[in-house]
Amino acid sequence: MYTGFLHMHKTAVILFLALYLFKWIALTFNMEGLKAFFAKKGLRIFEMVISTLFLFTGIYLMVNLAPEMRSNLLWIKIALVLTSIPLAVVGFKRNNKILATLSVLLIVFSYGLAEMHKKRPAGNKEEMAAAATGEEIYKANNCAVCHGQDGKLMLNGAKDLTASTLSRAETEHQIMNGKNAMPAYKNSLTPEQLKALADYVETFRTR
Repeated sequence: MYTGFLHMHKTAVILFLALYLFKWIALTFNMEGLKAFFAKKGLRIFEMVISTLFLFTGIYLMVNLAPEMRSNLLWIKIALVLTSIPLAVVGFKRNNKILATLSVLLIVFSYGLAEMHKKRPAGNKEEMAAAATGEEIYKANNCAVCHGQDGKLMLNGAKDLTASTLSRAETEHQIMNGKNAMPAYKNSLTPEQLKALADYVETFRTR
């Protein structure tokens, strides 16, 4: 379910961002035809649906996110989004270009922070460098936050590692490139560490 909400949230975010960018363009450059288009009842309903979906899925993901994954970047992003929404409502309703521009900048900036949070390596670099075994690498990267110490936790959309059917190549590819809420480790793991971690992950299947 978490993965489904994550995909819905990503879609809602992209549509929400695109919608407000086009509305900002129409307001900033006095494009009356485009402004009239966005004023249509059907578009207003669509905007309400997208905004509700954006907020609802975001709240669900936040509530179900492990405390260890709630970084400062994530809290700043939430604050920016909550600030941008009332600014956008007032700015576009009153044709106030300054407030509308500020709201769009906050939304774009919050989207950038979300991408930074998603790509942020989870492990501590010093711990990573010192890690010699797959188990140590697993712990250093906080893999247990979502997968659990026994591989069965399945938090934040993580799969049950004891029931995994991935091939060795697929396991290594997923570790390197990440998937959904799982960050990519291709820039933080050496080939030797990658092999050790994949070896350790595969041991969960025999437990």
